[in-house]
Order: sequence, then structure tokens, then C-alpha cells
Amino acid sequence: MMSFISEYAKIIGLLFFFTMFCLIAFWAYRPSSKKKFERYGRMPLED
Repeated sequence: MMSFISEYAKIIGLLFFFTMFCLIAFWAYRPSSKKKFERYGRMPLED
């Protein structure tokens, strides 16, 4: 088992981080998040 992990660690890491990137990008660009992020963008200007 350890030899499999050590041989394929690079591809496993690449797939893991690519999947996480896609999930985070999908979460951030959902239509329901638009109002929340626009409000967060105006916060520094309200002080």
C-alpha cells in the first residue's frame, strides 16, 4: 500500500487540489453568492 501511495503521490495530490479548486470556484461563483460578495466588497467603503 505504501509503495502505491509513494509512486502515485504526485498525481493523487494534483487530482485532490484540482478537485478542491473546482469546488471552491463553483461555490464562489454560484448565483446565490453574488449579493453576499457584493455586500462584502462594499464593506471597506462604508467605514
